[in-house]
Amino acid sequence: MQEILVRRVQHPVGQGGFHMADMWVEDEPFRYIYDCGSDNPDAIRTVLAGLHRTEDEKKFDWLVISSFDMDHCNGVTLLLKGGYTFKRVFLPHRLDSKLLVWLLCCYVLDGRSLAEIQAALASLRELRELSDQFGRDGDEDGSVLERDGPNPANQVNITYRVKDADWMFRFYSRETNYAALVTALFGNDEFKPLKKIMEAAARTVSGRAAPGDTTTILDQLFSVLGKPPVAAADGTPVSTETVKKLLGKAYQALTKDGARVFGDYNEVSLCLYSGPRTSGQSAASRFNVACTIGHHSDYSVRDGTRRAGWLGLGDIGFRTRALLEELALYYRSELALSCTKMVPHHGAQSNYGTHLATLTPFFGLDDTPTLWVAAAHPLAGYRHPAGIVVLESGKNGSFAMVSDDPGSRIEETIRSAPALNRATARYLIHLLHNAGYR
Repeated sequence: MQEILVRRVQHPVGQGGFHMADMWVEDEPFRYIYDCGSDNPDAIRTVLAGLHRTEDEKKFDWLVISSFDMDHCNGVTLLLKGGYTFKRVFLPHRLDSKLLVWLLCCYVLDGRSLAEIQAALASLRELRELSDQFGRDGDEDGSVLERDGPNPANQVNITYRVKDADWMFRFYSRETNYAALVTALFGNDEFKPLKKIMEAAARTVSGRAAPGDTTTILDQLFSVLGKPPVAAADGTPVSTETVKKLLGKAYQALTKDGARVFGDYNEVSLCLYSGPRTSGQSAASRFNVACTIGHHSDYSVRDGTRRAGWLGLGDIGFRTRALLEELALYYRSELALSCTKMVPHHGAQSNYGTHLATLTPFFGLDDTPTLWVAAAHPLAGYRHPAGIVVLESGKNGSFAMVSDDPGSRIEETIRSAPALNRATARYLIHLLHNAGYR
């Protein structure tokens, strides 16, 4: 069995997320980033400037984006400008035209400004180009990983194992029917001009239109949104309400029933487990885990444990008990092996259904004390994390918030615990016998 050393860091970037991990299998490195975004991109610039990574240390194997919300991915441009490279890019869904139209609806209804949507489209274009260049089909020769199954039917929910070592990576994302929802939403005559403009904006992301056209297209978009819809025949208004107001009502009508729909882009977050294997002969190692928050070693070293994993949950929500149970079933073994879990959606209480029905059940999925981490900034517009979420997570372990304060940075180091050889084991048994144990 090969020894494992993992150094993982949750960087302080405020409302968003930036998780960076360096793993060594014997002397072979494997590096990945899970999310790189913030509502304050300057926080990411500050973090990157302070890392002082060498050229080799900027060569990453994976870039994993959990959500197309900008506070999860708008830092990718800064990574690329800083010389970071990636062999593989994982996205929650392929950026096809209907998904891009639905994302534009979400951005508009979320109150994003023209400048914010323009920046979002630029980030999505970059992610699409990276994904096209470094997709997830096929595995690189000489990789320390092997995919569990030669060609899984579901290309989202994939498991990778480290060769000859007790470590694995497991992805999870829900299937959605956003394409059907786009068709239903824009089947209304009053939204047809809006759809045309959104499709034009989507073409600037897909590469079928010049990115330079984005400003003109978005000017048209905001102009249409701010006016009442008009009849195609004579151009007279057909409503006293604006297109944006009507779009919001239609959107709510499609998504309010709690069925499995795209709803907003949080519903399909790409989750990732990184930790000890859950099955097989290789799943027998023990690990030593050390955790430091800022400049304080608040958590004692845990020696000889299998509970050394990390679980990233993006912005995933549990509006119904069925959605929660699906995740619990999928990650039934990984939950018990994760000592650190990211609180979904930066600690938003809206993720837990009507009257917070799934809040207590979610934090009770794993009855062993956990370090719950929220990448958030309560002084930002969304006021995450919610107090009730903080209190509930504290009942099931410890809560830590990673804000834009450098003192909130979390670093964990996980090492394979040395295995006992036969001579050492016999000597320990001899000592126990002499002490009166049988």
